[in-house]
Amino acid sequence: MKSIAVIVVAFAAIASTSATPAADERPSGGRVPTVTRLVKLFSEREAALADAVRAGDEKRTQDLLADDFEMRIGSAPANPIPRIEWIGDMMRTRNPGEAVTDMAVHDLNGTAIVSFSQGRGPGAILVVDVWRAAGNDWRLAIRYAAPTGSAAFRIPGAGALPPEIPKKY
Repeated sequence: MKSIAVIVVAFAAIASTSATPAADERPSGGRVPTVTRLVKLFSEREAALADAVRAGDEKRTQDLLADDFEMRIGSAPANPIPRIEWIGDMMRTRNPGEAVTDMAVHDLNGTAIVSFSQGRGPGAILVVDVWRAAGNDWRLAIRYAAPTGSAAFRIPGAGALPPEIPKKY
């Protein structure tokens, strides 16, 4: 009987120490970002396009674009940049832009609208890419790009910008 009591006490001590976190462990406290299946898929597509441009691989770049690809920029929305000119500029500069952040994807049954930011601060760009399904693959059909900024309050339907809340560290 005495040996059973010793085992129970020992087991209880082991269970209580393993159930509590170590004193020197800090709780993470932060959010763990989750990535949807579509964000993962199009992050990979956007990265493949950027890698092809950086490598100066014109064939691979062309393979990722639809035959009727065009780019439209915010400062000249009525003047599309044709596919051949866009590819030529990308191959000359080998600069696909900064890393993609804050991506969102809307699947419209064979067409995906992919929006994301490139860069931070005053030089940041909002990009909206329209990807079209091509068999089991996707091709970039249209790219819209414009600088971001505090002008959102002037966009009809955007409403007023919320006040900026200073962070306290």
